[in-house]
Amino acid sequence: MRNFTVFLFLFLSTCFVFAQDRTNVSGTVLNDKSFLSIDDVNVINLTKVKGTVTKRDGSFSIEADLNDSIHFSFPGYIPIKLKVTNDWLNNDNLKIYMAEQSIELDEIIIKKYDLTGVLEVDTKLIELNDKLEFDFYRKNQQPYYGTAMGSFFSPVDAIYNLFKGKDKNLKKLNTIKEDQNMIALMQTRYDREIVCGLLEITREDIVKTLQSCHYSDRFIYTATDFQIYQALNDCYDNSKVLAKKQERRSL
Repeated sequence: MRNFTVFLFLFLSTCFVFAQDRTNVSGTVLNDKSFLSIDDVNVINLTKVKGTVTKRDGSFSIEADLNDSIHFSFPGYIPIKLKVTNDWLNNDNLKIYMAEQSIELDEIIIKKYDLTGVLEVDTKLIELNDKLEFDFYRKNQQPYYGTAMGSFFSPVDAIYNLFKGKDKNLKKLNTIKEDQNMIALMQTRYDREIVCGLLEITREDIVKTLQSCHYSDRFIYTATDFQIYQALNDCYDNSKVLAKKQERRSL
């Protein structure tokens, strides 16, 4: 009986320590002007590569430890990156205010058209523009894209240097393949904010890199964030192989 009591004590102590190691931070995301809650905001722990989204009331909870970096993003809003502090760990009612992105138009020209009679349009002759194609693929969730094959005709250095010093981030991204929640989240996102936050690059970097790897513009602008992440990984891996081949030839 005594041995069982000791065993039970050790078991409960281990569970308590494990529970302490897995801490969560929570809060509510609000609009900085209207103070209304924002739902479906991307909340990503960049350190642990864990992700979630805010609920209808703007609330969220995510696994995090002290000094972890938490990234918040939502279309039409300026992304925010916060570091987990002791105050945040002890505060369940933290409020995060996100500001809307403003776009200024220098000039708007409205042309005048005088139309009389009956206007007929043959819709079969109208090609889908980029926006319509984008909306179409978003509504159909998962468009199929093949991996870009073939050699790079643009300088490999441009691709290799983009990720130089970011090996830690790229290796960390491999954990996404083991996290079904992150995969599901990135397969429903098209704004590139998750990829930009995890890799610490810009959207322009993504476009230039994938164009250098001969991915089509349709893929670059309509693929999900998860597909973009996979394409960037493939692109970087191919560039390393080609870079090594170039080094061998120069020797």
